[in-house]
Amino acid sequence: MERIKGALPPLGHESAREYLARAQAGELEARELLVRHNLLLVKNAAARFTGADAMDDLFQVGCIGLIKAIDNFDLSRDTAFSTYALPRILGEIRMYLRDNKPVKVSRALVRISGLVKSCRRRLEQELGREPSIGEVAAQLDLGVEEVAAAETVLAPMVDIAETDLAQPMDELKVALREVIGRLAKRERQVIGLRYFEDFSQQQVADKLGISQGQVSKIEREVLSKLRTAMG
Repeated sequence: MERIKGALPPLGHESAREYLARAQAGELEARELLVRHNLLLVKNAAARFTGADAMDDLFQVGCIGLIKAIDNFDLSRDTAFSTYALPRILGEIRMYLRDNKPVKVSRALVRISGLVKSCRRRLEQELGREPSIGEVAAQLDLGVEEVAAAETVLAPMVDIAETDLAQPMDELKVALREVIGRLAKRERQVIGLRYFEDFSQQQVADKLGISQGQVSKIEREVLSKLRTAMG
């Protein structure tokens, strides 16, 4: 997959937002151009995986993640589209591989993941809160997208907002409400604070008197139950 037919150079921040607004308003031409301008991002995301036999398949799956990112991007925030899109592209590829075959992740990404985890733990202690991806990236002198890739690809389960689970957030919250009734009290507390009151993991930990690691573990377990319930 050396060249990508129809690929265009990446867009600047303002141009990307203009195309996104038009695409989300239903303009098919803007949507198509957005895809073409981000095909190299998808290619680079797919290339992070080694040991996969069908890179073309991974590229196509990554394009699905890109389209979901276009549809779900929140224009009220000042986030760069590529920063928002990359975790969703990688998440779509990872879910495909998890469902079809195991895959090895590049050694470089494994190394970066270890650095990110260590840096995140250190910053949590120094700042007294969960650090942002940007703060971690600045500490490690890495790009935000590199840090997002390392956390997204290697995480056993990622945040609902990062995976989209192929559904809009409103539908996910409906599904969560249905599952919540079957959860233990502590699980209900964690999910309620995380997804309905927008607490960070560290804020949840502080409120409930448990560790951030325990919050993360409970969250992953509940998301696993949610995936099972949603088929």
